[in-house]
Amino acid sequence: MTRSLLMGSRRCLKPISLATLSSQNDKITADGLQEVFETNIFGHFILIRELESLLCHSDSPSQLIWTSSRNARKSNFSLEDIQHSKGQEPYSSSKYAIDLLSVALNRKFNQRGLYSSVVCPGTMLTNLTYGILSPFMWMLIMPMIWLLRFFANAFTLTPYNGTEALVWLFHQKPESLNPLVKYLSATTGFGSNYVTSKKMDLDEDTAEKCYQNLLELEKHVRVTIKKTDNQS
Repeated sequence: MTRSLLMGSRRCLKPISLATLSSQNDKITADGLQEVFETNIFGHFILIRELESLLCHSDSPSQLIWTSSRNARKSNFSLEDIQHSKGQEPYSSSKYAIDLLSVALNRKFNQRGLYSSVVCPGTMLTNLTYGILSPFMWMLIMPMIWLLRFFANAFTLTPYNGTEALVWLFHQKPESLNPLVKYLSATTGFGSNYVTSKKMDLDEDTAEKCYQNLLELEKHVRVTIKKTDNQS
């Protein structure tokens, strides 16, 4: 995926196994990167770098909206292992890296008209969750989930409900948003959707270091691709 983006190919997205991502069975991609890391953050980072000149216009602000997660945990992330090759929670690690990257992008590019925000759509039933349990099993436990929604607003359950925060953000002025806050889609027990927010558990120094690590990895990938192309 990253190689295709750097080479300007229209066929830049390779099929990703949803079951693989959901079951945490990470593996190495053809680009030599951890699959969950490359899928969730690094491919997007490369795309932003390639489009930077188009996104940065102070007279016409651009807005990036990242799909993060309530499961983005500081304890599962390490600057020394940004791809989480040695850990057991690649999904959580990659989502926390997204939170860090969003903060770093705001620090670097707000004055140039580029703003970044993160959302969490909540727990939805999609092809991703069907990779964890079969549709029949989800149907069996659905009554319990409906009851839980009276106590935990994160069970949005449908993609329509899950997009509540994303759509809300789209209608806001990006410069008015708090860059240190994650916006969460929520659904009441009676099915009403609303948006809530939560301050992210991170610091700006770590965000900057994460950004620099991504830049270094980008340089490495570009050099590797160039060497491979020269040899072929």
